[in-house]
Amino acid sequence: MKYIVNLFRVLVGLLFIFSGLIKANDPTGFSYKLDEYFSVFSADLETPQDSFSLEVLVNDSLVQTLTQSIDPSSTTNLLLLENDSWIPKPVPGTDDTVFFGGVSVVLNGRILFSEDLQAQKSDSTLYQIAVNATIGDSPLASQANTITAGQKYAKTIDIDLGQHAKSQSWLVDFFQGLRPYVLGLAIFLCVLEIVLGLALLIGWAPKLTITLLVIIIVLFTFLTWYSAYYNKVTDCGCFGDAIKLTPWQSFNKDVILSISILIILLGIRHIKPIFSKPFAVKLLTVFILLSAGFSAYCWHYLPVKDFLKFKEGNNIKDLAVVPEDAPTDEYENTFIYSKDGVDEELSLEEMSGRNLADEGYTFVDRRDKLISKGFDPEIHDFKIMDDTRSNDYVDDFFADSSHKLLIVFNEIDQANLGAMSELKALIAACKKQNIAIYPLTASASDKVEAFRHEHQLDIPFYFGDKTNLKSIIRSNPGVVLFEGNVVKETWPSTRLPSVKRFLKKVTK
Repeated sequence: MKYIVNLFRVLVGLLFIFSGLIKANDPTGFSYKLDEYFSVFSADLETPQDSFSLEVLVNDSLVQTLTQSIDPSSTTNLLLLENDSWIPKPVPGTDDTVFFGGVSVVLNGRILFSEDLQAQKSDSTLYQIAVNATIGDSPLASQANTITAGQKYAKTIDIDLGQHAKSQSWLVDFFQGLRPYVLGLAIFLCVLEIVLGLALLIGWAPKLTITLLVIIIVLFTFLTWYSAYYNKVTDCGCFGDAIKLTPWQSFNKDVILSISILIILLGIRHIKPIFSKPFAVKLLTVFILLSAGFSAYCWHYLPVKDFLKFKEGNNIKDLAVVPEDAPTDEYENTFIYSKDGVDEELSLEEMSGRNLADEGYTFVDRRDKLISKGFDPEIHDFKIMDDTRSNDYVDDFFADSSHKLLIVFNEIDQANLGAMSELKALIAACKKQNIAIYPLTASASDKVEAFRHEHQLDIPFYFGDKTNLKSIIRSNPGVVLFEGNVVKETWPSTRLPSVKRFLKKVTK
């Protein structure tokens, strides 16, 4: 038993140190994963809200139905029924006058019904518009309006939904409250894993060390089980981007770790300290400082070892483009039929030559079952869209075989403004050297325009997927220099190159 316990002690200790170092190398990426978990937990724990329904009827005919869950953060919905001012216009060549106007029903700025109108008489009755709002099956508000030519009309209805919102669990606020602190929590967990792994190896305070390991592994096992069972977080981030594990692989890994730690716990009497207590404390203190400093360095600059797809030397086109002869997803058409209250799944072959109706079957649904997974590129969400998000210029990007600069702003309102002067100098140098510039962000267009004007950036911005932008470079903003489609060098906003150094890179 003694040798088994010490064998597991070494293996578990080394694995925790390795896991902690991998995460400490990329604490920003680990913080993204923690934020994803907290977001998922808070969403899943939210109290289901009743539905708010709204009907718009014109001349007793239903023209629009809106159904949505009550938003607890929104207390009032503003509904506006409006009939514009009528404009009389004479009919050429006659003494007649035609009245032109318009009618609309608007909820919180969203147009539910709108139509241009005209009438021959100023007192013509054109429409009867009714709006009925309900919570579940209970009436909430009702308003009817007669649209008469020549008469301006506006009616605002305050629909108070706040009093119908159900209170949330304190856990929702708890997980949401953790999200602003994910980076600090990520660094803390990295340091904790490294130090506990070392403490287990040297046999320092076995009861405390193993107790903390049990708490951590129970937490991690729950997280990976939750991810796998509910398919919520498709990559747990256990080993960052260095080793990708599926949720079930991560869960199985944590189960094995749990068993290993249990064996160590049962044989705790066989764990003997290697060093004296004062020396062990000093050694652990040094490792705390070193691991915390290493994590802080990798956060402030970039990971020491880059495991991202956009690392130096990678050809992005090769990783993003699907070859013409690549296999595609293959699906099998299946049909769900019900007989005697039991659903059965039938393939086309099983249905061939049979009269299912005569056999007492009733059609329920059709499903396409994936039977063979096709080629999936390593980079599958790299987009360079215009502000309408309808035109993708990624093919133009790949077609440019010269040097080009990708400037990544994950969220433009959280960008490091201290780097703007250096960044603008690089942009000016690129313009002078005719180097294509691709500023890429996931922020809203209005925020981007405000940012451009504030910092006098005379360059068009492109738009991409937020998750992809975070996986390009762990900096906001971050700069990626390409030669053709190969990443030549990356720089964080905290260590941008001088113009002189940058020009040496593009003139070699």
